[in-house]
Order: sequence, then C-alpha cells, then structure tokens
Amino acid sequence: MEVPFVVGKPVTGKHFIDRKEELKQITTLLSSSGALNNIILLARRRTGKSSILYNLKEQNPKTIYVLFDAYNISTKERFAKAYVNSILDTYAEKTSDEPYKKKLKKVLVEGMDKLQGRISDVDVALSEFARFRVTFREPTIDPDELLEGALKFAEVLAVEKGICLVVMIDEFQELLKWKDDFLKIFRKVMQSQQHVSYILSGSAPTAMYELIDKAKSPLYRQLIPIRLKKLPKKDATAFIKERFASVEMRVNDDVSEHLFELSHGYADYIQRLGLQVFLLCLDQKLVAKSDVDRAYEEMLVRLDADFGSTLSQHSELEQEILITLAAGKTSISAISREIRRPQSTLPKTMCRLMSSDVVEKYYGAKYRIADGVFSEWIYRRTSLRGAQGFRMSLL
Repeated sequence: MEVPFVVGKPVTGKHFIDRKEELKQITTLLSSSGALNNIILLARRRTGKSSILYNLKEQNPKTIYVLFDAYNISTKERFAKAYVNSILDTYAEKTSDEPYKKKLKKVLVEGMDKLQGRISDVDVALSEFARFRVTFREPTIDPDELLEGALKFAEVLAVEKGICLVVMIDEFQELLKWKDDFLKIFRKVMQSQQHVSYILSGSAPTAMYELIDKAKSPLYRQLIPIRLKKLPKKDATAFIKERFASVEMRVNDDVSEHLFELSHGYADYIQRLGLQVFLLCLDQKLVAKSDVDRAYEEMLVRLDADFGSTLSQHSELEQEILITLAAGKTSISAISREIRRPQSTLPKTMCRLMSSDVVEKYYGAKYRIADGVFSEWIYRRTSLRGAQGFRMSLL
C-alpha cells in the first residue's frame, strides 16, 4: 500500500505541500533576465524550507541548481572539499559529463594532498629494545584561502561550461561560527561572480535576518529576503484530503481542519500527524476527529526524545521561562512572579530566546513559544510531573 505522508526528509512531487507564492517569487528573481539576484530564505524549523529548495531544482531545466547542506560542517577545510564535490556531483548528474567530473576530482584530490597541512608520526622498531619516532610536518595552507578558492569554483565551472548556476546553501547558520571573516570572504566572492546566484537558508530566522538587517554585518542589504510562513489553511487542508484520498481514506472538512489546527500550520507536523493517523486507521475508510486526537497523542510521545533534547540544551533559567510560557503566562511580570525572579533578570534571557527563534512576541508585550506543538508538549509533561521535577529530569 502507498504511504501518503513522508516524515524526516525533504519531499517532492505529490508529497510536497505546494508553496506557489514562494516558488513564484524565487523563480522570478532568478529568471534569466540578465540581473543576478541573491536570496535569503527565512524559515523556522519544520516549516518545509528544505523541501522548497529541493523543489526549486525542478523549476528551470536551463539552470543547474546545486543544493549544499552546511549542517555539521566543522572546519573550513571540510567545507571546501564538500562544497566543491557537491557542485561537481550536481553538474555531472545534470549534464551527464561524468568524464569531466572524474578528471577534475583527481586533480583536486592531488592538490588537496599537497596543500592541506598535516602532521604524521612514524614509529619504527629498530630492535626488540630500541625504537625511534620521526615527525614529518608538511607545508600548511591558510584555511581562509582554501575556503575562498572553493567558493570561487562555481563561477569557474559556469564560465568554462557556459552554464548558469544557483547555489543553495541550507543550514547557513552553521557557518556563522566563523563570524565576519567568513562573511567578508563570502561577500567578496558573491559580488564578483557573474554566472552564479545564491539562495541562503537557515532554521534560525532571527539570526539569519540579522545578516542582512544589521548595518555592521558584511551581508547588510546584500540579499533579498523571502520569509517562509506557516502553511495557508486552504492549501494545507486540500493537501491533507488529497493524500488520504490517494489511499482510499476519506476525511471530511472538519477533520482535515482539525488536523491542520493541531499541526499549527507546520509542514513537518502535518506530515507526522497525517502519517500517524494513517497508521492508526489502516482498516478504516472514514477518519474521525477522535482518530486525529489519538494520533496527536501518539505523535507527542514519539517526539519525546527530540523535544526533550531541545529543552535540555537551554539553561536553567531558560527552561523555567519556557515551562511558564507553556502554562499560559504571557507577560514578563507574570513570568517573574511564577518563577520568583526579579523582572530585571529576565529581559536579556527573553531576547536570547527570541533571537534563537524559540520565543516570539505578539500583541505588543505578550510572549509565547513560537512552536505551538513544542509548547503543548512542555505543558503536558510539566503538568504531569511538576515543573521543578520535570526541569531537573532534563538536566
């Protein structure tokens, strides 16, 4: 039997909840009109940003879209190697120019062996009783030079092969650990390229927005922002009904709307909750609201490890604030009274939670957890164990 929903990876085709407006904006900005635009895609986790990037690759067959995932890139040397390989692999896949890819990769590997600095120890046994060790140090290369060379490669390839490239860097916030030095190099290379456009995407939209909004940022006003909001109710409910219909299950309007509301408009939760409903109702032809409620409870249980890890990464004070927000306290004064801390100690922490996009401000001076499902999970777990005991169990 076909599985109507997909969880844990980007989706395309019939499993993609269409983002007509955002796709149209991006493809218009990247159209071959002679003007090269660079875009920053601002989106929270679970809103489907990676799926947007995957689906963009199908929009314009004349342009080669390269999707590079910066998640868990620890060093500039690793970035350089992975970045160039990603461009080469995509080029060969789209053009079937495998010989060029193999030839260039051989040259690059040989060059990296010569350039990358490394220390190797050779331990030699002279006899049963005597040993000696020799350390060889090879010439080193500046990691920034290696990184800059990798970033320039897209333009070199585009010019040599007479093509246009769109390089999409997902989880760009992972590269911000290199601070302004990296951003200055990136800006210099980006501005010098005539055949390459960029789409930067990250799951920390506040931090990403600061890249183009703060005057001191090297990327200040260098990219066009497109904010990926929660899914529109009309499109999402239509998708839900169509997906269940594909496996001969019927959901009425009130049921599809209920599933949408419990998911808070997040693409990932719609997929997760939809899949859980499907698994619980395999022998049914009609899905009821009560089935969605049962599936929602099961989904929260399955998210225990993910949400528990997320919460435990916050400081003690941040956890107390999140638990209080989940319980419905929305003002600084109410939070202060609940956790018994002076109001003066809270603003800096609240700003930190908002800059990481965990908390959002609404209706003037009210606060809430940005992810409604995460908020519900915290509330249910703390109401069962008690806020203090729950927090301690996560430390």
